[in-house]
Amino acid sequence: MKKVLLLVAFVCFSITINAQEVEDAYTADAQKLVKIVSESAFSPVIDQFSGMVAEDKKDDLVADIKATFPELFAAMAEIYKEEFSHNEIKELLAFYDTPVGKKLAAKTGDLSQKGMAAGQAWGMKLQGILQKYQ
Repeated sequence: MKKVLLLVAFVCFSITINAQEVEDAYTADAQKLVKIVSESAFSPVIDQFSGMVAEDKKDDLVADIKATFPELFAAMAEIYKEEFSHNEIKELLAFYDTPVGKKLAAKTGDLSQKGMAAGQAWGMKLQGILQKYQ
């Protein structure tokens, strides 16, 4: 009887360890995806902040900003895990490993900036339309 209980305890312990390893791989993959998708998107922000400090302090500022990325990426990875299964994240990682995926990742920052500018212009146009109805 002791052997059976020991075997059951061992199996449960093994399952728990395997589940933790799977969760760790899921989290690591999600963080890798967030880094690929987000790193270039933050370049314009870093550039903007760098323009606000003296030239001799820019490198230190950039280093301090980039030092905050792991915490941000970990938080964003949890958001991605809420929206995507581990298999979907693996598929996205595979996509971002293709030439077009790498191009998209590299251009995300520029696309975001241009998209925001287009959104602002559209918002101004909407204000004009809204004024007609007030």
